[in-house]
Amino acid sequence: MYNLLQRVSGITSFAMSTLMALVVLISLATPLLPSSPSHSLALHNVQTTTGRLMDPFDKSSRSAEYTRLTFDVDADLSSMFNWNTKLLFVYVTADFSAPGFDTNRVVVWDRIIRNERQAKLRLRRHHNKYAVRNFALSFEGVEGANLTLHVNPVPYLGLMYDKPVLSIPFVIPRAPVPVAKATAKKV
Repeated sequence: MYNLLQRVSGITSFAMSTLMALVVLISLATPLLPSSPSHSLALHNVQTTTGRLMDPFDKSSRSAEYTRLTFDVDADLSSMFNWNTKLLFVYVTADFSAPGFDTNRVVVWDRIIRNERQAKLRLRRHHNKYAVRNFALSFEGVEGANLTLHVNPVPYLGLMYDKPVLSIPFVIPRAPVPVAKATAKKV
């Protein structure tokens, strides 16, 4: 008949094949699990100013326009946690089109949610965590923009996917032009 090593090999290969089939089923079924998160996003204030940002990756230190946003986030994402959810990566982006650059997406704010207790977000009059800046150093020619709330569930097993849940339009104003001070000579 068969010796002990052949029997162990047959049992191990059957167990591994069964385990791989189970892994494939879990990774395909996880995005189909029902979840009903509640969320709202409100934008209060958009200010554009001109200045130099202290960016450690931009050594040129050029003067550029950048935007400061004030927004609210209300979200109950606890229904997105299931047996295969390790954590949620929640972030807000500002999306706009500018001349010369078709799509610009800037992450404005982000947070990692590790459990259901942290999944209830309530931010009031929160400012952007990261600078909103255009590659052209100016927002000239930018017509409109969208502020979008994204949720990215990170599973223990399976593929990650991005879920944009809410988007609101807004307008990026131009920075006020600094007025040169008139120097008066004393007579």
